[in-house]
Amino acid sequence: MLARISHRLTVEARDRRAITSLRLLAVLDVLSSTPLLVKRRAPRTDTPLTHFASPRGEKRGLGPSHLNLLRTPALLIAACATLVAQNPPPSDDLRLREAAQLIQKDSIDRAVPILEDLVKRSPLNAEAHLMLGSALSAIPRRDEAVESLLRALELRPDHAPTCNTAGMALVRLGENEAAYSVFERAVRLDPNLAQPHLHLALILAGRKEFAPAAEHIAKALELEKDSTQQAYLHFLQGKLYNAREASEEAAREFERSIELDPSNAEAYLALGVTRKKLLQEDKAYPLLQKAVQLNPDHPIARYQLALEDLRGNRASEAVTHLLEAHRLLPDNQAVVYNLARALHKAGREVEYNIYRKKLDNMIAVSDRARENKLRTTQIHAEAIRLEQAGDLAGALDKYRIALDFEPLNGTVRRNMALVLCRLNRWQEGIEELRNILRHDPDDVETTRALTIALDQEKEATRNSGR
Repeated sequence: MLARISHRLTVEARDRRAITSLRLLAVLDVLSSTPLLVKRRAPRTDTPLTHFASPRGEKRGLGPSHLNLLRTPALLIAACATLVAQNPPPSDDLRLREAAQLIQKDSIDRAVPILEDLVKRSPLNAEAHLMLGSALSAIPRRDEAVESLLRALELRPDHAPTCNTAGMALVRLGENEAAYSVFERAVRLDPNLAQPHLHLALILAGRKEFAPAAEHIAKALELEKDSTQQAYLHFLQGKLYNAREASEEAAREFERSIELDPSNAEAYLALGVTRKKLLQEDKAYPLLQKAVQLNPDHPIARYQLALEDLRGNRASEAVTHLLEAHRLLPDNQAVVYNLARALHKAGREVEYNIYRKKLDNMIAVSDRARENKLRTTQIHAEAIRLEQAGDLAGALDKYRIALDFEPLNGTVRRNMALVLCRLNRWQEGIEELRNILRHDPDDVETTRALTIALDQEKEATRNSGR
C-alpha cells in the first residue's frame, strides 16, 4: 500500500497526492486481478482523500547497506537502458537512446526534458514513460515519477522487464509495498527472469522474512548466468543463512561467492566472522587478513582482525588495526576498549591511560543517553498529541525540547521538520530533513518525506505567486 504523509499543507497538494495514491492502488489492484497477457486499463479517479494517516515510529529501511541495491540510481539507469536496447520502438528510438546515454553519463537533468517532450508527442510510448519515471525517481520528483511509472504499467501490464524496472524505481521512492506487488507480477509474467527474484528477496530481507527471501535468492541463482552477479547472490544467501543461525550453510555460500569473485572484501570478512562463530579461528585469520588487504579502510574488517591478533598475543599488530578502526569509527566503544587493552599488552602505558579515560567518558555519555531516551519518549508523545489537536506551535516547542535530550533521534527530528513545513517554514523543514539524511542516508521514511516536502514547497510557491 502506498505510504502517505500526514502533514498536508494545501488543498491542491493534498488532492493531487490523493489522486496519485488512489491511482497507484487502482493500478496494482487491476494488475493483481487481471489474467496475464490480457491488457486492461486501470480506472482513474478524481475523488480526493480527505485524510492521510501516517503511523508514527521508528523507520524501517531495507536493512544493511548491502541490501539497499534497489535504491542505487545507476541500477535504475542501467535497467532503463537495457529495456530500450531490448525493445526499441519503431519511432522515437533515437530520442530514447539519446536520453538513455545522457542518463548513463549522469546528466539526468538534461535527459528529463527530452523524455517529457517525448511522452507529450507519443503518449502511448511505454518505454518513454518508464524511462522518465525512473529518471525522475533518481532526482527525485516523486509525484511525477509515480505518475510516469503508473502510465508505463498501464500501457504494458504484461511486460516483465517493464514491471521489474518500475519496481526498482518505486523502491527508490520508498514505496516498497507497491514495488513488491510489481515484482511479483514480473515473476508471474516471466518465471525465467532472475532480477525480480533478487528484488523480492531484498524487500523480504528488509522485513526480516529470511526464509522466503532465501527461496527467491535460490531461484535467482538458478536463472542468473553472469558470474559476478552469481557471486553477489551467494553472498546474500550466506547473509540470510547467518540471520537464521545456520553458520555451516552460510560458510558454504560465502566460499562459493569468493570462488566466483575473489575481489570482494565483504565476502572474505563474512566468511572469516562465520568461521569464528564455528570456532574455526585458524581458518578465520587468513580470511580477515585478505579482507583488510582488499579494503584497508573497512573498519569492521580491521576490528575483527585485531581481535584475532589479540587472541594470538600479537598486541602490536592489533594496535595498528585498532587505531585505524578507531579513526574510521571514532565513537565505537568496543573499538576503544580493545584498543586500550592492546596498548596495555604492548606496554604503551601512556597511550593506554589516554584511551582508558576516553572509554570512561564514552560510557558516562551512554548512561546519560539512556536517561535522555526515556525523557525524549515522553516529550515526543506529548508533541504528537499537541500536533493531532492542531496546536502546531505547541508541538514544535515540544519537539525541540525532545531533541535537546536526543539530538540524533531521526523520528523526532523528522516530525519536527514536517511541522515546520505545515507552518509554511519550508526551508527550515527541508533543511532538517536533509540533516537527518546526512547522518543516515538509508532512512527510507525521511527520504520519502523530503521528496514530498520538495514537491509541495514548489506547489506552495507557485500558488503564492497567483
